[in-house]
Amino acid sequence: MKQYKESMVSIVVPIFNASKYLKRCLDSIAGQDHECFEVLIVDDGSTDDSVEICQTYCSSDKRFKYIYQNNAGPDIARKTGTASATGKYLMYVDADDYIAPNMLSRMYEAADKTGADIVCSQIVRFDDKKEWLGSVPVEDLTTITEESEKINAFFESGVLIGTYYGKLIRRVVIQDYEFIKDGYIGEDITAALYMFDKASSIVIIPDRLYYYFQNDNSISHAKYTYRHAVSLDNYVRLRDEYALRDTADRVRITGFFAGYQMAVATAMGRSGRYEKSTGEILRKDLKNNWTYIKSDKKTAFYMKCCILLYMYVPRIFVFMFRILYLMTGR
Repeated sequence: MKQYKESMVSIVVPIFNASKYLKRCLDSIAGQDHECFEVLIVDDGSTDDSVEICQTYCSSDKRFKYIYQNNAGPDIARKTGTASATGKYLMYVDADDYIAPNMLSRMYEAADKTGADIVCSQIVRFDDKKEWLGSVPVEDLTTITEESEKINAFFESGVLIGTYYGKLIRRVVIQDYEFIKDGYIGEDITAALYMFDKASSIVIIPDRLYYYFQNDNSISHAKYTYRHAVSLDNYVRLRDEYALRDTADRVRITGFFAGYQMAVATAMGRSGRYEKSTGEILRKDLKNNWTYIKSDKKTAFYMKCCILLYMYVPRIFVFMFRILYLMTGR
C-alpha cells in the first residue's frame, strides 16, 4: 500500500461541452501502462452529452471519478480537481488532447530517479491536417534548479513552456496555488510560473508524450469578453514582477509578454468592436514599454508592426483584424 501511494498520480481533466473529443482523451488515459493513478473529471457545467460519456468510464473503471460544478471556467475546474486529488503527483490533461500510452510511467520514472518536483515532456501539437513539435526539444534529460536558469529556460530558450499540460507535478508544489477565477485566457502561464518558482528542481525529458489539439474554436481564439481584461491584468503583473527580478533580461521579458497582450487586441478584432476602457489601458502600456519591445530580437517583425499599428491607430488595427478573421476564421 505504501508503494502504491508513493507512485500514485492524480490526473485532473477539466471539461466543458467536450463530447466531440472526450472519448479520445479518456481512452488514452485508461490505456496507460502505469496503473497507479486516479482520474478526476471535473465537469464545468456542460450542457452536451459529456456527462453520459464520463459515466461510462466511471461505471466500468473505479479509477475514474466524475465531479460536477457550475460553470466557473477551466482554472476553477482545475482547482476543484486539485482539491480532491489524493496522489503524490498531479497531471493536468485538457479534454481535447490525449497522451502517449507510456506517459505516466516515463514521467514517474524520471521523477523517482531524479527527485524532481516537476517533470516536463515534449509537446506535440496537431490539428485535423498535420502535427508538429510544439516545444523546444532537448536531446537528453535536462535538470534546472537555479532561479536564473528557470528564467532563462522560460523566457529566453523556451525549453520550459507556460502550460499546465505536459507536466508531472509534485502535488505539494501547486496545492496552495490561488487558481484564477474567470481565468479563461492565459491562466496557464500564471500557474506555470508559480510552479516553476516553487519547484526545487525541474527535469525536462526528450520524450514526446503529450498531444495538444490546436482547436480553432478554443477560448484562445474567441471573441472579446471581460475575461480578456482579467488576462491583461495578469500579463502586466507577471511582466513587471519578472522584469524586476532580472533587469538584465527585461527586454526579452517585456517582448515575451507583449505578444500575449496583443491577444487582447486580436480578440477585439474578432468581435468587430474596440473596447475603449481595456483598449486604452493596453495601448498606454505598450507605448510605455515600446523601447524594450522594439529592442527584443525574439519578437517577430510582423508582431512589432502590429503593436505599432495598434499603439497609434487602435481602431484601424481592430478593423483590419476583423477583416482577416472573416476571411480566415482565425
